[in-house]
Amino acid sequence: MLIETERLILRPLQTEDVDDILPYHSDLDSIRYIPWDQRDRDFVVDWLTRAVTYLGIQEGPPGLLLAMVEKSSGKVIGQLNSAMTDRANLTADVGYISHPNWRGRGFVNEALTGLINYLFTEEKVHRVIADIDIRNLDSIKVVERLGFRREATFIENDFLKGEWCSMHLYALLSREWPSK
Repeated sequence: MLIETERLILRPLQTEDVDDILPYHSDLDSIRYIPWDQRDRDFVVDWLTRAVTYLGIQEGPPGLLLAMVEKSSGKVIGQLNSAMTDRANLTADVGYISHPNWRGRGFVNEALTGLINYLFTEEKVHRVIADIDIRNLDSIKVVERLGFRREATFIENDFLKGEWCSMHLYALLSREWPSK
């Protein structure tokens, strides 16, 4: 599977991606709102041996994991994930993480646009959701810019890294998505 955008190639992760992935998997700021701890090289190598097999949005995790490859450099600058959370109602979630040196340039927005197009056109998903920690203002801006609607706020519903966190639920319906 391959999704191409103006500046990115979205493709399955590869074991050779370890050196590009390690910087954001080990950066405390990058993983602040993600439900896993700081990772070292050995962990990322081991994780990648499993992650390279996550190639579809089948119901439940792990689903689909894609590398965000910046075309001009060939570097993996982040990753996307999606899994079918409710097959009966054709609902999939999306998530993302990016390398700190590549943030603020619209790459996550571009990558999500490509992934959402794929989910709505190829996977025939009816609804895409994103759960975002209410403190993660950058992620909130990304999904709102793409037209996601905030449908709920769950107060202290997630115990993450030693503290209770509140989460916004964002959603987008296929009929609301202009093919981009």
